[in-house]
Amino acid sequence: MSFLIDSSIMITSQILFFGFGWLFFMRQLFKDYEVRQYIVQVIFSVTFAFSCTMFELIIFEILGVLNSSSRYFHWKMNLCVILLILVFMVPFYIGYFIVSNIQLLHKQRLLFSCLLWLTFMYFFWKLGDPFPILSPN
Repeated sequence: MSFLIDSSIMITSQILFFGFGWLFFMRQLFKDYEVRQYIVQVIFSVTFAFSCTMFELIIFEILGVLNSSSRYFHWKMNLCVILLILVFMVPFYIGYFIVSNIQLLHKQRLLFSCLLWLTFMYFFWKLGDPFPILSPN
């Protein structure tokens, strides 16, 4: 029962943070922005919500507000989701919007977006390859 209450607290706070992120995006960041991209607003708001939730979990850990196992579960879940968003979704949509602006590639923009994303992933992987934790030397 404690896990359900803790989860409802976390879901409620994520919904509130999503709403605050949406309002901040609309009223402060892009109030004079002419091109309205719904998916950009959603990705920003979701990233903002999960980032604030991770900060909230740090504060909850210091104060001891939620159950330790539910805090750990929500920390792992938030970390996985925010990594998926920041490593997979954001670079893909950046590549998609770059390819969408090139008129020659307009019909095959999904294919070229995937190629750009795979290129990004290759260089992202190569960037982390020489770190001492993973290096066999």
